[in-house]
Amino acid sequence: MSEGNSLKEKAQDKPQATFKVSDRRLFTAEGEPRREIPDEPESAAKPVTPQPEPPPAPAETGAGFERRSLEEPPGIDFTVLINAMMQPALIYLGEIPHPATGQPIVDLEQARLQIDMLDLLRVKTRGNLSQQEESLLERVLYQLRMVYVARSGSRG
Repeated sequence: MSEGNSLKEKAQDKPQATFKVSDRRLFTAEGEPRREIPDEPESAAKPVTPQPEPPPAPAETGAGFERRSLEEPPGIDFTVLINAMMQPALIYLGEIPHPATGQPIVDLEQARLQIDMLDLLRVKTRGNLSQQEESLLERVLYQLRMVYVARSGSRG
């Protein structure tokens, strides 16, 4: 108990720090403009630093806005990716000739694998594509699946 009492005595011996609170609001609690606005001393004035301008908002399209990564390489977009993944499927379905031999080949297992990878891309990017990108991916998948069904039906 003597420790608690000695701490209280020490706290009472120290001079109390005083500070002044200034109300700098422009309006009263009732919403009326205040007549007296205290002036700030020169020493308390802080220099105003210009704030950087926010980046311009992307132009809105009819269906929303386009989200684009800053790391996206120039000249490459989602359409190029879809076309690059669609081409092997078309080669394995015999729709376009193989680049090495110049002859059409039909390899349904490899074609199915390419179609499945495009479908996985559709699933994993759901909600992150623009309406045009999503529509392109859906059309490509539909067309590839129809050709796959036609080719597998003629084989079996």
